[in-house]
Amino acid sequence: KTAYEIVSRDWSSDVCSSDLSLVVVRTPPGCAHVVASALDRSGMTGLIGTVAGDDTVLCVASEQLGGRKLADQLRQLAGIDKKKVTSHG
Repeated sequence: KTAYEIVSRDWSSDVCSSDLSLVVVRTPPGCAHVVASALDRSGMTGLIGTVAGDDTVLCVASEQLGGRKLADQLRQLAGIDKKKVTSHG
């Protein structure tokens, strides 16, 4: 398992995407930096980088992958039900 898979099961509560290249991962307060660091170290294809706040991680997807596909991958790794999540854009 990747570091993201391990931390996201406990610390990723929601994943939202835009139609283009942005994905937002919501976490409990104070946990976003841990999730962002795990994502940055994951080597995930199509993930350009992350920016972490207190309880939110902004992920930037490559044009080839796109935000929706990246969000789907992150949801799957985190075990988040897609029905729970909304897409923005």
